[in-house]
Amino acid sequence: MKMIKPATEIMLLETRTQQLAAFSTDKSKPTYCTLGDKIEELVLKVGYSNAQALTVVIQILTVGKVRIDFRDYNQRLQLRFSQDIMNRSDAMEVFDSHLAHLRTTDLSEDSFTQRIMIQAPRPR
Repeated sequence: MKMIKPATEIMLLETRTQQLAAFSTDKSKPTYCTLGDKIEELVLKVGYSNAQALTVVIQILTVGKVRIDFRDYNQRLQLRFSQDIMNRSDAMEVFDSHLAHLRTTDLSEDSFTQRIMIQAPRPR
């Protein structure tokens, strides 16, 4: 049975291209991140739905690269190691496992308990 790497162990090469004007762009220096980081960015920061993020992850893991266009920039994501390419069902398992991990680590030991008190309005 083949072991599937978790999203936190799959490395990506990310290149961002900023749209400055109609025909002017600024390409950033390529950086590395994990697939886990990218899933968290898409779901938590960018606000992608799980279905949209899953589409990106499946494209990366089955083809090896994907380009995501935003209003003022685009991202090109590519697997750092081509041996991380997998079939669609394995890619879905990587995504689902990472989301399940996110749900269980939401209440980390670093977070604190907040006390919120709601008072009824004073009668007049």
